[in-house]
Amino acid sequence: MRELPRHLVLEDFYIWFNMKDKEEYYATPLYLYNVSRNKPKNDETRFYLKLEKDISKTKLNKKKEIIRQPSTIYIHYAESIGMLLINFLNADFSSFESAYNTFFYAYGFELIKEYTPYIYSKTDEFITDVEFMKMLEDIYNASLDDLLEWQENFKKCVDFVYNLNGNEELKEYNTYSKFVAYTIKHNEIYTYSQDVEVILDNYINIHNHKHSESIETLIKGIENKDPNLELHNVYTSTKLRSICFTILDQLVRQDNLPIKTCQICGRYFIPTFRQNEIYCDLKNVDGSSTCRDKGASETYKKNLENTPALLLYRRTYQQKVMAVYRNKENKQLKKDFDKWKKEAQEKIKLFKKGKLDEDTLYNWMVKNK
Repeated sequence: MRELPRHLVLEDFYIWFNMKDKEEYYATPLYLYNVSRNKPKNDETRFYLKLEKDISKTKLNKKKEIIRQPSTIYIHYAESIGMLLINFLNADFSSFESAYNTFFYAYGFELIKEYTPYIYSKTDEFITDVEFMKMLEDIYNASLDDLLEWQENFKKCVDFVYNLNGNEELKEYNTYSKFVAYTIKHNEIYTYSQDVEVILDNYINIHNHKHSESIETLIKGIENKDPNLELHNVYTSTKLRSICFTILDQLVRQDNLPIKTCQICGRYFIPTFRQNEIYCDLKNVDGSSTCRDKGASETYKKNLENTPALLLYRRTYQQKVMAVYRNKENKQLKKDFDKWKKEAQEKIKLFKKGKLDEDTLYNWMVKNK
């Protein structure tokens, strides 16, 4: 078994999991083409990636040079737990541009090495964005059939295990049991469990980074479950299908990490806050509102239509805002509006919590409009 890697990761893909904070971390070299790396404040260990621009809308430049940006085990990329699998399930492989926009921008090509041309293996040289796009198209054309096959097989497995898209078979059994049984029964999924190496973490690596801290600080950090003081086994592979299998194997063991399909866009997602969520908060390439925001807006509109007291609040609010806008010099009008808004919103909170009936809320709105 290899020691946990501590050097620059140039040729391999590594992933590990933090179930407490519901995050997964990975290290892989990327070209970061149309992608930004955002580092959170007071955290020197991780980056969050964001696609900045649709690659199909980029004008190619033969003089513009880009180079692969390797991450390390200790300065790595981070995202919500299970997102690599979720992004793969939702990836749009209908064109090489959409394949990049929905998947490869974040993970690179380390997991489909058998399809990458020679130019991608040159780790110490720049390439132009024209070369990059040509390489991307070559990879897409060479790997498409397999990518679609793997994606379809994982969708079938996820649908069965999580009772999605009309799959209600054996609903009474838990996800782990169904996943293991499905894996044993279906050869295509069973083969995906191969080609993964588990690198066991050890205290040597934590010692190298934390030995200068006081023992009291270490104890407090350990009791507070500081992930930097915990052991995390790392999984490495050159096969995309094997890494996706590993992630799914981790997810089915957790009771609080179900996979669902969004009732608006139909994409797979893992609920962020509540397990009964029905709308995803996945980003859209065009920058439009997430389904959760759209769903909240629709729910709010329906509540307004079905609840006269809330409809009256909205109308009164708009009238008062307009009055304040038209009488900017009237300071007292602004103070009265702020006072009314605060009181009205407190009443609405009580109504939503079931501590105030609708008739009482409506009467208060009428009296104070």
